[in-house]
Amino acid sequence: MTAQPLPPHRVYYCECYVNERRLGTYDAHSPREALRWVRISLMMIVMTLDEEPYREARAWLDHGQPAATRELEKGKPHTLTLKQRTTAATWTVSPIACPPAHQTRA
Repeated sequence: MTAQPLPPHRVYYCECYVNERRLGTYDAHSPREALRWVRISLMMIVMTLDEEPYREARAWLDHGQPAATRELEKGKPHTLTLKQRTTAATWTVSPIACPPAHQTRA
């Protein structure tokens, strides 16, 4: 009898860049955990933003996370970019398929 291969496990590699300079990374184990990292780092700066990027940030915080979760669950990356004057901040979450650590072999 042969064992069914296990579906690949995913990790979610999170990055934050400001003007193409990486400020931070995080490895999450679920879409929820990955988006929590984005949400927390975004909330740390939201009050310092000008009106338009502030509105974009609030829209993502208030309404954008369900769509982001669906993208991540389908294995698609999610990116949020906010621009203020000469500064661009980008958060990216990339699902990465990992083989199971232990597979049963026949």
